Amino acid sequence: MIITAIVLATAAAFCLALGTHFQQHAVAAMAPGLRRRATWVAGLGLMGLVTVLNVIALGLGPVAIVQPIGAVSLVFAALIGRRFFGLRLGAPLLISIAITLFGVFSFVATSARHSHDIVSTDQSVTWLLAVLIALSVFAGLFSISSAGHIPRVVMTGIVFGTVAAATHVLARAVVVAGLSGLDAWGMRWWLLLAAVGAASAAGFWLVQTAYACGPAETVLAGLTVIDPIVAVIIGAAFFGEYAGLTTLAVAGLLVSAGIGVGGVWMLSRFHPKVIDSSGHARATEPTRTHPSPSAAPAHQGVQS
Repeated sequence: MIITAIVLATAAAFCLALGTHFQQHAVAAMAPGLRRRATWVAGLGLMGLVTVLNVIALGLGPVAIVQPIGAVSLVFAALIGRRFFGLRLGAPLLISIAITLFGVFSFVATSARHSHDIVSTDQSVTWLLAVLIALSVFAGLFSISSAGHIPRVVMTGIVFGTVAAATHVLARAVVVAGLSGLDAWGMRWWLLLAAVGAASAAGFWLVQTAYACGPAETVLAGLTVIDPIVAVIIGAAFFGEYAGLTTLAVAGLLVSAGIGVGGVWMLSRFHPKVIDSSGHARATEPTRTHPSPSAAPAHQGVQS
């Protein structure tokens, strides 16, 4: 089942990269039109497919393995950007992607060794519900705030990481006990499902605002680094999915997370679009001209 989960998660990563490029291109385009709308809808359809593939994968495999595979979308996004959007694959961009991938996959290698099946209790589900509701509100506030590109990406990653953890809980319940086994959950199942829907909608709207003020690769990098980190934290804190983590393992997770976040920061600084936009801003900056001391003011006439 884990191999199937990995294949599905990889397919989802490709759809995520393509859909992100479509939506970022549509949102960032200034001129409205039918083509722009069709591009955005195509991206939306791909995002829907990503959701379906990830839900199935999360039901078949541990969240610590499934979620970080989304980092492969960075490679797909770079290749798609080069082929269709003229993205320059220079050394700074490739090094940033490599560092991000190294951080994510080292995080996976550490967390996967300590993963266990989840244990759901009334208290853990209640806490998860509260977190999802709070994040839905925060994401809505972020989307209308003056926050910059990176804060929006970070907030979106936190939202979708929590959504992934909750989806994993719901999917595992169906896989283990079947639909009939959900009767034991009662109203909690429907409340959690509704909270997942609300948080997903809030995160989706927030990520649209991130597309409008930054490159697609930075959005993907932030999501694929922050998302699994948050999902693992929730799995460990609420559902005992990573019980028995040693001090050395925790240190390894922290270092890996730091490397991944550093890769995202590098992408936000050294992406060709960011460099080009900052260079363009400097080039169009008005320059002050100082009049020559010997030049006569324009309003003065010639005295006879």
